[in-house]
Amino acid sequence: MDSGYQIDNSGNRVGAGVQAINPVAASGQTVATGTAGDDKTFTVVGGARYVLVGMGTGILASITGVTSTAANIEWFAGANVPMVVKIPEGKTTLYLEGDTSTKNVHLARLAD
Repeated sequence: MDSGYQIDNSGNRVGAGVQAINPVAASGQTVATGTAGDDKTFTVVGGARYVLVGMGTGILASITGVTSTAANIEWFAGANVPMVVKIPEGKTTLYLEGDTSTKNVHLARLAD
């Protein structure tokens, strides 16, 4: 039976779908992918949960380092598919790249 929940990368149960998740006001960030495969970054807070979605682009994401180094890729999502991740304590940068040029990737911090 479907419980109506998703699980983030730390095993925490979260609401199904972005519309069911409680964002922190004024926490949104957007980056444009530029050229497919370009390394981009978001500034994040260690220990916080975030939702991110690539509008028209798949996303590769990492807290280890640039995603152009394949070993650094920890998370991925298809185009227009939101993903919820918990940033490890002490980390302040989320690295990412899109697989399609000139698309936006959006990020918002989630309330605890």
